[in-house]
Amino acid sequence: WTLSTKISFAEDGVNYKAVADDIEALVKSDPDKGPTLVRLAWHSSGTYDKMSKTGGSGGGTIRFKEELVHGGNAGLADTAVKWMEELKAKYGDGLSYADLYTLSGVAAIHAMGGPQIPWCSGRVDQPVEAVTADGRLPNADVGKPGADKSDADHL
Repeated sequence: WTLSTKISFAEDGVNYKAVADDIEALVKSDPDKGPTLVRLAWHSSGTYDKMSKTGGSGGGTIRFKEELVHGGNAGLADTAVKWMEELKAKYGDGLSYADLYTLSGVAAIHAMGGPQIPWCSGRVDQPVEAVTADGRLPNADVGKPGADKSDADHL
């Protein structure tokens, strides 16, 4: 498949098609990983606040323990984030965590038979100080629906 940018190599020297192919191979080797990678992409993006223009996928901050301990991110440190570390090491510093995590969701959807989603590179990782406060996403598991007021606060 081709990326929406219709290029394989970006100015940063990263072969994003190869990265996407590696992610797809990971999902095809263990289809249960696909939904978790989609969750990683969503949770790295879902913290964006339009008013303050903070959070979101642009900084790759979900890689930090300070964000991984947020209730909504339960389980991602030992699964999707950990799985992506091998690819980050393989492709080096030219590949930002922010691009890797968003591309993981796009490639996982494609690997699971979903549509090709437009995606482009260019996100720049931010320092730990850019991590937003907990509460922008609903908690991953707080019991039965409505058990925790924060479940609905994002709606």
